Amino acid sequence: MELRVAHTLPDGLTDLSACALADALGGPTLFDLRRRGEAPIFVSVLVHGNEVSGWEAVRRLRDPLRTASALLFVGNVEAARAGVRALPGRPDFNRVWDGGDSAEAVVAAQVAEYAAAAKPRLAIDIHNNTGRNPPYAVIARADADTLTLARAFAKRALLATQPQGFQTGRFAEFCTALTVEVGTPTEPAATDRATTFLRRLLARPPAADTTSLRLYETVARVTLSEDAEIVPQAQRFNFRTAPAGAVLAARGVLTAQGADGRDLGDVYFSRANGATVLKQDSIIGMYTGSLHAAQQDCLCYFLEPATVANS
Repeated sequence: MELRVAHTLPDGLTDLSACALADALGGPTLFDLRRRGEAPIFVSVLVHGNEVSGWEAVRRLRDPLRTASALLFVGNVEAARAGVRALPGRPDFNRVWDGGDSAEAVVAAQVAEYAAAAKPRLAIDIHNNTGRNPPYAVIARADADTLTLARAFAKRALLATQPQGFQTGRFAEFCTALTVEVGTPTEPAATDRATTFLRRLLARPPAADTTSLRLYETVARVTLSEDAEIVPQAQRFNFRTAPAGAVLAARGVLTAQGADGRDLGDVYFSRANGATVLKQDSIIGMYTGSLHAAQQDCLCYFLEPATVANS
């Protein structure tokens, strides 16, 4: 895996679906579409290969992108060809932005260095969920500009304290940065949300407004044992308070880890007839309906209303 840099969008590229990009591009590619004298917007898509709504939005916005001042990063095209989040045995491309020795980490470092030097006015990383969630933003800092950008996308935002190494966390070190979670890849509305938001940002900065933004903080990340059985119905609790006694796993072992590495399992879980249930009322986010996705990354997060107003 090596980073390519290009200065134009080739004719016909946006006619291609995500699975065809590996053959067309040869690897992760950063398109430098900056216009002289205009701070660019940075947009990344396909950091996870099976999360295609961002690329579908780019396909719809080919002409606005060509006339805007932008940096467009098209990420894990090899995984996109296979229709998977990440290739087997390879790191998750959204967990390597803090550094490392893998090819993915090297590319991430190159992209971040290039982008920082370009002084973008904002950075947007477009993702899909693997479970049913309302649209929401993920932020790494809670300053006024970031909160304004988050509210311009959705009424909910997560101040993420984990996992480590996600792209928005790295970009927040040098610009206003946001991850947008637009819905599942099969939802037509997911691509519509990505397209509408990106079109607005290409046209003008968002108005300063954080009215009705519900800000949460991730306080624990939940993983599961290999023999665990998930409960798809638990997706209904995403961004809601699940009551004590709600079943999170029909069998197997769940682990809850805080951002500081503490084991919080005793805080959240109890056992009932072989199932793992909530010990207390808890706000859940990103509970996935895919066992494979849960095994690759995590089952869900526990959330709390954020107390940080700015930084």
